Amino acid sequence: MRRVNSLVRFAMVAYFPRVDDVPGLAELGVDAKIAELRRETTWLFWTGVVAAAVFFQLSPILTVRRPWPAVMLTPEELDQHAHRLASHPAYLVRQIITLLKLTGGMFWGQSPEIRAMIALPPYPDDPGTRRTEAFVARPVLAPRAPVPALIKLGRSEVERGRDPAEGDPMHGRVA
Repeated sequence: MRRVNSLVRFAMVAYFPRVDDVPGLAELGVDAKIAELRRETTWLFWTGVVAAAVFFQLSPILTVRRPWPAVMLTPEELDQHAHRLASHPAYLVRQIITLLKLTGGMFWGQSPEIRAMIALPPYPDDPGTRRTEAFVARPVLAPRAPVPALIKLGRSEVERGRDPAEGDPMHGRVA
């Protein structure tokens, strides 16, 4: 059980590393969140997350031409591997990785440290119940401004050649 959780953790952390002042997923209590996800999610979703993590480990041969698991890559190769999988030309490969990025992104974005960094209040504790009302009122959000640390992060990604507009025929257009 711990080995499977650490396999999932490794893959998610590779997609959300620390960048300058922005904390990475590894620093935000991800182990407890993965254990909670495993307990509370459906077996099908958890199986998909684990399969994506296994695929992440076994696919460096496709991305960085290394015939060993992702855990043995250097930090630079790991970053390149993660990026190339997420932007792979094969749709199925991108979809497998999307499951990891979606789940890791929820963990990252719900953490109080990240929410404070972008001037959002922390989420309240989970009441442990499911909401079944027909209408759930939207929370009232306070006005906020761009966060310099996130702007800097976006610019550094563009400098690394990871411009989201590059090669995307739908960028800037409404589908």
